[in-house]
Amino acid sequence: MTDCQVQALAWTQRRIFCTTSAGKVFATRKFGPKLGTLIKESLGHPSKDCRESKDRQLEVMGCGTGCAIEGSKADSIAMNLDAYTLDAYTRIAQQVFPGAVVTHAATLTGGVSADIYRLELLLTDSSTKNLVLRAHRSDHSGHPAELEYQLLRALYQSALPVPEPLLVDTSASLLQAPYLLMAFVEGSSVIRGEQLLQHMELMAAMLLRIHALPTTDLPLLPSRNEPMPELLAYLPRGSEWDRLREYLASKAWPACEQTPRLLHGDFWPQNLLWRNGAIAGILDWEDAALGDPLSDVACCELELRYKFGKLGMDRFMQAYTGRQPLDVRRLALWRIYVAAAAQQYMGEWDLAPALELHMRGIALASIREAGLALMTP
Repeated sequence: MTDCQVQALAWTQRRIFCTTSAGKVFATRKFGPKLGTLIKESLGHPSKDCRESKDRQLEVMGCGTGCAIEGSKADSIAMNLDAYTLDAYTRIAQQVFPGAVVTHAATLTGGVSADIYRLELLLTDSSTKNLVLRAHRSDHSGHPAELEYQLLRALYQSALPVPEPLLVDTSASLLQAPYLLMAFVEGSSVIRGEQLLQHMELMAAMLLRIHALPTTDLPLLPSRNEPMPELLAYLPRGSEWDRLREYLASKAWPACEQTPRLLHGDFWPQNLLWRNGAIAGILDWEDAALGDPLSDVACCELELRYKFGKLGMDRFMQAYTGRQPLDVRRLALWRIYVAAAAQQYMGEWDLAPALELHMRGIALASIREAGLALMTP
């Protein structure tokens, strides 16, 4: 064993632990191609200089392969790390916490086009601290890392419950991929049956809070104001949908009259962390935009219908409309848009066949129901 391996082993043996579980996590994107869902077991991508000598690799024993249970972003998979990956993570952490050492890393669940890791640090005072490293993959289709950092910084300073962004780096000097370093938020995405009513109330209130945030201090974000004309391209093909397609194409749909608001873009249970009955963290802002709040509402209610059926969706909508009146016809357009886009890209999400069948059936039912509501005088 080389000196480097001995040093790395001394670091890692201070505290090694892992979480084992079974199942799959499915994460979705609502606007554009959906890229995946299975948890990645990759080790990150240290720069070339940190990977020159294979004979100096050190395996840190973890729990090997496996997946975290659907529902909790805090679930993790212990990783096998070579000494140079561990050193790269340590040098990243030391930019924020001088003298700290990364003793453990685990893959967090739910990343769509980014690899997300929990890093455990040993600080100079012998205390420990957890951080989150979010590294963009080559197929990343969300916002650039710098924009994510700027947005999270603005949201954190506005007192919204988001992870505190600590560092952004696009230099490829330590990792080949652009990455963000953030505070770790303790919590769970699981919503139990007896919590449904209360949590739907809190989700509706939080989404309205997001939509009410001033936008003047936010970085430049894309616009998401109108479901047309892209909606027509997402509609399923076949005679069943011809009447709806013709109806939608024949109408001059009025533009959104509301001042563009901040949109999360993917507001659903898997992107929320709960702690002590409250929302402790809102995650994954890579689809954020400025535009029509009803697009967020339509996304959220479809996801809730997938997960909790009409009961969960209806309770969320009751809570939302009880606080904010909305244009039901315009919401119907966004419902068709979101559900049509979902059914078009669902085959690319690597879903289990039974789950895909379930979700596709709900998406098509949502299109039918919203179309009927629009076409009924």
